[in-house]
Amino acid sequence: MGKTLNEWAAEVWQISDDHGFHDENVNTAPPMWVANLHGEVSEFWETYRKGTLNELCDKPIDLTCAEEELADIIIRALDNAAQMGIDIEEAVRVKSAYNRTRPFRHGGKKA
Repeated sequence: MGKTLNEWAAEVWQISDDHGFHDENVNTAPPMWVANLHGEVSEFWETYRKGTLNELCDKPIDLTCAEEELADIIIRALDNAAQMGIDIEEAVRVKSAYNRTRPFRHGGKKA
């Protein structure tokens, strides 16, 4: 069996901590976490705008730009969850169950 979301959250938090991103003067406030998550989403958007989603990323890893940027988004979100002490597995379970009850396109949203 693979890692749970909470195990991944703990791992990515530890990696961030090991690399200085949980230092008391760096990246320790929710506004910074939101800004960093937004930055990763923006990088995905810019990759789309450049038309390079399906090209290999510029790192020495075998991932497309889309795969790398989506992984970064998830890693940031999991790191934030761990930093805040959130049981992300339970949060995803509860939110997904709620989303099943919502109306089609949540009552008329276009996207």
